[in-house]
Amino acid sequence: MKIGLVVIDENPAEALKIVRAADRAGVHSLWTIDYYNRSSLTRAAAFAAASEQAIVGTNVTPLFARSALALASSASDIQAIAGGRFVLGVGSSTRRMNQDWYGATMDHPAPQVRERIDLIRQLIAHRDGPFHYQGRFDRVAMAHYERTALPDTMPIFAAGVGEHMVGVVGECADGFVGHTIASADYLRDVAPPLLARGALRSGRDLGQLLMTTQIVASAGADRSAARRDAAAQVGFYSTPKGYDALFPNGQFAAERVAARDAVMRGDAAGVIAAGEAMVEERAVFGTQEDVAEQLRRYDGVVDWAILYPPNYGVDPDAVHANELQLIEVAANWAS
Repeated sequence: MKIGLVVIDENPAEALKIVRAADRAGVHSLWTIDYYNRSSLTRAAAFAAASEQAIVGTNVTPLFARSALALASSASDIQAIAGGRFVLGVGSSTRRMNQDWYGATMDHPAPQVRERIDLIRQLIAHRDGPFHYQGRFDRVAMAHYERTALPDTMPIFAAGVGEHMVGVVGECADGFVGHTIASADYLRDVAPPLLARGALRSGRDLGQLLMTTQIVASAGADRSAARRDAAAQVGFYSTPKGYDALFPNGQFAAERVAARDAVMRGDAAGVIAAGEAMVEERAVFGTQEDVAEQLRRYDGVVDWAILYPPNYGVDPDAVHANELQLIEVAANWAS
């Protein structure tokens, strides 16, 4: 199992300090997120330029926040900057975010994701001359589309939670991205059969698909503070109803409702309290040694474990300090 790190600082200048330190330490991979105050693609380009060895990836870029052409062009530029070290990680995002943030319609998420990934691959593979694509959801028509100096391939990983979306990942992606609070049980027992079903539909070899997952990770000498920060992030991420598949048979139903209500009230303490019940199963936390030991439950389950520093209600300086601790966890694991 390889260990990577999501570099999550809100200030991109601070993020680049972490990128340089992690690359020097030999961390396997460095990842960006997309949010209303963070651009995964802009940051990935900067990460690629500031690093020399680590894989650089987006984890994840919303597929419908940008046009397919804009996304493919940005990804190709980053791949060129990275010298082939870039992984485009994509996801559908939630229905609310698509409608309220991006002004995008997502009525058929799974087939829309499948078609958009296919279109992006075709755009990246194209060399020169006319380009035409007419799908069920997407249409692109260009009399001339030249990109002879840019890469024509790149790995595309895709995130999924529910049955249909995970199946689509098996059909068309190079890697699966487990959700930040997906349990090891879900990643071992639930996701693989769904991925296999999708791979069978498209005649693909499931053995070539990489299993990855983000994991909420909080490291520090103060075990109680590390646990609190992890619980806050787990509680916050448990709230969307679209993530019910991560909690089979109504698992933690009361805690998720409590967390949802607390988020709506702006009650950070309430979110932490709700997350406390879930944190031991859905996060790794404590000293560096504690985090490394807890990571062992994912070893043999995923190929790449991507550490996600908590940031919900966490002071930016504490986020940065945690990232430095997690760099050491990843470096020590690799050695």
